[in-house]
Amino acid sequence: MDKQIINMLSDIQQNIKELDSNVKDLDSNMKEFDHKLKEFGNDLKEVKETVNRIETSQTEDVISLLKVGNQRSETDFQYLNTRITDIDKRVFTLENRPER
Repeated sequence: MDKQIINMLSDIQQNIKELDSNVKDLDSNMKEFDHKLKEFGNDLKEVKETVNRIETSQTEDVISLLKVGNQRSETDFQYLNTRITDIDKRVFTLENRPER
């Protein structure tokens, strides 16, 4: 009977050692998971910052393009307005010229 108890205690002790080993492995895996989770968080933060920079840059680019387009339109308008005024003056002069 003593031998049976000793064998049972030995089995229990072996099971406890295996359980302790499994708990240590689990703890190690959890630490590794926590580290990777932090890395993922940092990577996600960098991606968000990059997206924000791109969005800001795109807005600035669109505003710049609109300003350039507006300047070109104003220049074209002024040129055409000047040409029409010159042509209008020439037509007026021709209309008021005495016929010969």
